[in-house]
Amino acid sequence: MKDFFPVQSTSVLYRIGLLMKEARLRMGIRQADLAELAGISLRAIRHLEGGKAEGVSLRDFMLALFTVGISDRVFQALIDDPALDLNSLESNTTKRVKLPRSKAEDF
Repeated sequence: MKDFFPVQSTSVLYRIGLLMKEARLRMGIRQADLAELAGISLRAIRHLEGGKAEGVSLRDFMLALFTVGISDRVFQALIDDPALDLNSLESNTTKRVKLPRSKAEDF
């Protein structure tokens, strides 16, 4: 299962990478400049612009999007969705739920 990555997710990451590259080029900066501005590695920038998730932390992903100014654009659906209201989501995290144990044959 570790090698599996949904095609839909791959496509979304690729599009985000293209948006990031477009935004960086509009800013007139190199990948190395963006890495320095965001405080992340050049390798992470290259992976993100290439649409690859391997080895890139969520923190670095978010910093890169924020630095080029597209974080709101990428996550607009989350911002607009009333079901994802921060107050209601936070109130749900205080509830405890006991889930059944997984069976070995499920894996």
